[in-house]
Amino acid sequence: MSRNRNVDVHVTNVFNHAKLQFIMRSPAGPIAKDLLKRAARVESRAKRNLSGITGSGPRRIDTGLLRNSITSQLFVIPEGFLARIGTNVFYARYVHDGTGLYGPKHALIYPQTAKVLVFRSKIYGAKRGRFRGKVVARYVRGMRPNPFLKDALPTFRT
Repeated sequence: MSRNRNVDVHVTNVFNHAKLQFIMRSPAGPIAKDLLKRAARVESRAKRNLSGITGSGPRRIDTGLLRNSITSQLFVIPEGFLARIGTNVFYARYVHDGTGLYGPKHALIYPQTAKVLVFRSKIYGAKRGRFRGKVVARYVRGMRPNPFLKDALPTFRT
């Protein structure tokens, strides 16, 4: 025995433009914070990829300079936000893309101004004599790539 009543319901929507601008454009807003959090995850994964832990490629840490130079930054642009993850170390591209046979040119590395290549090596260097602690070679195959940044990008989506 219920009675049907006609009840008028009025809903009023107030659009807060300032709040929307804060969410969409402010570096302190939730969109920017989420973007920074995702960029930090990519940065962390790229650093782990260099150490050879995650299987991205061979271990590429000697002094730790490249790993420590990987940073992420947030930029405010007219379209919204931009996150940039990268490094300013000059040899990062060679580590990432590889060199010689394994790099973009797919060719052996030969000396340009001398008869042989000479470089230091703690493991394979000569034990004594003029080239103690150094390797002498007519050519080298190069270095296998470790695409530490490219392989870290999928963590941005998670």
